[in-house]
Amino acid sequence: MNEDLSVMETITWQSFQKGDRKAFEKILNLYYPTLLNYGQRLVRDNDFAQDCLQDFFIELWNCRDKLDIPQSIKAYLISSYRRALLKEKTRNFWHQRVTDLDDHYEVEVQFNIETYLIKNEIEHETLVKLKYHLSTLSKRQREALYLRFNQELEYEEISQIMAINHHSAINLVYEALKLLRKNWVMSLLFSITTIIT
Repeated sequence: MNEDLSVMETITWQSFQKGDRKAFEKILNLYYPTLLNYGQRLVRDNDFAQDCLQDFFIELWNCRDKLDIPQSIKAYLISSYRRALLKEKTRNFWHQRVTDLDDHYEVEVQFNIETYLIKNEIEHETLVKLKYHLSTLSKRQREALYLRFNQELEYEEISQIMAINHHSAINLVYEALKLLRKNWVMSLLFSITTIIT
């Protein structure tokens, strides 16, 4: 992260802790879409994710003076919101239909398809193959990839969010990329073989 940006975020966070509503609004506007996107991928229930997120920000405001200044505000908010989702899911029996959030939760890694298509002039068939190969990864691998590449978080931040050690976070991403590369090469070889024969 840009050092100047980090300093500005810290100043905004400190102002928020002192009760500055404009600073809180700035944090809300900056991180609400990211957190909602993440929550919707975890629970696959948009209304539930949104309700939990609104409650999360209300609680954040109410206990602002008790909070520390995190090293990464983004990672802190994602991690805290993830815990809030787990807690609310466990407590709220009306939402038992929501997918389990432990090792069985579903995280759909999505790329900005239009941008990807334009930049790489990639064919639809290739994109379908990519989506298929992503679906063969474990749910934890998909979450780690999402946090690493979509949210651009460091491994230390990923380890905190997913409640795993630093080495495990690296391994999850490495193994996922290795599997994607292997499957991608295999599908390309299969395509070439099919064309030749």
